[in-house]
Amino acid sequence: MPWLLCLASALASIGVRAAAPDCAEVPAAESTSAMAGAGEGEDVLPSLASLARDALAQSAEVRGAQHGSRAARFDLDQTAAAARPAIGLSSGLGLAQSAQDGATRREGRTSSLALSVTAPLYDGGRLDALVQYRQRMAEAGEVNIGSVRERVVREAVVTVLERNRYTAQVAVHDRHVAKMACLVRMMEQVVELDRGRSSELTQARVGLRQAQLVREDALTARRQAQTRLQQLVGGPAILPWSDAGRPLQDVPALAQVVDEMGASPDVQQLRLQAEAMLAYARASRAETAPQLRWQAGTSQSRAVHADATSWNAGLTLNLTLADGGAAMAGSNAAAERALAARRQEEALIEERIRTATALHDAAVSARTRTAQITEVLKDSEQVRSATYAQWARLGRRSLFDLISAEAEHMQLRLAEVNAQHDAWAAVAQMRSAGAGLLPWLAPELAPVGGR
Repeated sequence: MPWLLCLASALASIGVRAAAPDCAEVPAAESTSAMAGAGEGEDVLPSLASLARDALAQSAEVRGAQHGSRAARFDLDQTAAAARPAIGLSSGLGLAQSAQDGATRREGRTSSLALSVTAPLYDGGRLDALVQYRQRMAEAGEVNIGSVRERVVREAVVTVLERNRYTAQVAVHDRHVAKMACLVRMMEQVVELDRGRSSELTQARVGLRQAQLVREDALTARRQAQTRLQQLVGGPAILPWSDAGRPLQDVPALAQVVDEMGASPDVQQLRLQAEAMLAYARASRAETAPQLRWQAGTSQSRAVHADATSWNAGLTLNLTLADGGAAMAGSNAAAERALAARRQEEALIEERIRTATALHDAAVSARTRTAQITEVLKDSEQVRSATYAQWARLGRRSLFDLISAEAEHMQLRLAEVNAQHDAWAAVAQMRSAGAGLLPWLAPELAPVGGR
């Protein structure tokens, strides 16, 4: 019966060829390189700027930092007010009685009214140093707002890039699942004509289920990233910023990022804290200096039908003869805290230089990897198409060869997606390690305090 086997094989081949166009026309996922170049010439930076604004408007941490900054400004006002004249007014009202040998001689109401004015003349520079201390702390509070804003924006940018990464991965998996589903349909038609190829149908179904499982993992990861993004920006279920990676295409020069680190809010905050501690050290040393104040006042009183009026003016001098070394100890402690802040500033810059160097290398490597994978994808597409044609039309390749070619092509597309998003994430974090993402995205939201 060899002619029956030949007929069944021919019919099976006809069935495969009849179903072939359906699978051959499965739309290919757009490469990330093409996505990155889409809209070239358009101003897409405002897309990331809108993300930054929405994240900052939603952040309770930013609002907390703003309250802290305002509190530091009130502390400054309170300290500065000590240099201005203080005016006091006091009054009293009561009853009085005088007696002699048990007999009351006079009784009646008493009243008094006194007005006093006092202000410092000399304190060894203590008050000026305290005002400078509070001024630097207030500036540090303003810069801290920028530091908190930078963290919020960096988290939002990284999160939206992760959401977009998983979205692109889901698109790749959707395409792979569609192709495997098409192969299952084709094999079902073949098996109707040739029962001997039922094992290939089983193989195709296993491949389809595996593809669906992997796609479900990507969908879960995308949902989680979407939830985090919603929490950060308070947006609707469908959020924009799908093109968030485009402004991050260019890798900034490492030397430029290093030069800009001095403008980072974190670095500025440590610098201002060091200056504040030096001013506090001067204020502590001045505590033992002579404290000279001027004062003037007047008073009027009435007691049992007798009126009295007085006034006074003069100077008050307070001099600390010994304090057991408390003032010097306080000054030394503040000076050590200033040095500690300086060392923290130096350590932070060194750490950021190392981080920026690693991120620059990662960004360049990811960009190179993306370009290489894009080239390999062209060859993979040819191999994939040729394998499909040889299996569906010529019967020269096995279904296993076709599934392997499809899986390899899918892995290359995922690698391209990951490499491109790795590059974007590295560029974003590299800019954050320099002057920050915020001055680049939305300069109007960057801190105005600091130096």
